[in-house]
Amino acid sequence: MSFQARTPSSSHVTSLSLRSGMGQTVPFPALAGSRWTEPMKTTIAVISESKIFGTCFAQCLRSLAPEFDVRTYHSPQDWLDDEAYLDGIVLLCASGRMATETYINRISHLASDARVIIMSDMEDPALKTSAMAHGAKGYVTMNTDLDVAMGAIKLVHAGGSFIPTDGAKLASPQPAEAKPAKSAYFTQRQLEVLKLTCQGNPNKIIAYKLQLSEATVKIHLRNMMRKLKARNRIELILKSNELRDLSWAS
Repeated sequence: MSFQARTPSSSHVTSLSLRSGMGQTVPFPALAGSRWTEPMKTTIAVISESKIFGTCFAQCLRSLAPEFDVRTYHSPQDWLDDEAYLDGIVLLCASGRMATETYINRISHLASDARVIIMSDMEDPALKTSAMAHGAKGYVTMNTDLDVAMGAIKLVHAGGSFIPTDGAKLASPQPAEAKPAKSAYFTQRQLEVLKLTCQGNPNKIIAYKLQLSEATVKIHLRNMMRKLKARNRIELILKSNELRDLSWAS
């Protein structure tokens, strides 16, 4: 008795047959769950010199977005050496100005199919502008709420760019016709909520800082989303950034 497996003609195994000593061939079902039949997941490469940060952040991403294949690397070169995963999304996690600038300058040397997001503890608008100018698809600061960071990753995965609020002001040319001011859309209290939202604060922190209930913060956010036709928190930040800036209330 011998086994005879048919070689897959495409990305699927179609059948497996068993040939008996009598010359009869008995078909077996396709190999369910084999690596040929599983859909490929988009890879998120978390590159961080800090193994603790990289490992912990990767675990958070796996928990929040199981649809992605999250992998960790100690350096960009380690990721480049792993040639099977050069497409997808790359998170370059840097601590300090020098490390952030180094990663920004390396963006153009990475694989052309990769979509790069800089994650840094530096809030400097010039660094954010530089990252976008070098080809980054997003810049996320490390004090950003995890849900906002995850939203930025999904936005980049969908083909968009996550533009930081203050960085976008420096990077974007001034339009010929001035955009409406934020005050034309929002009340003073809504502007205060919006400011803290753009800084990456979760609702609970916004409520604490403004001495509001968390439910009231949610109502303000929902009303602002309705006014700008934003479907979620990320779109609210992006759409509000298109409006003419004001001097935020301190």
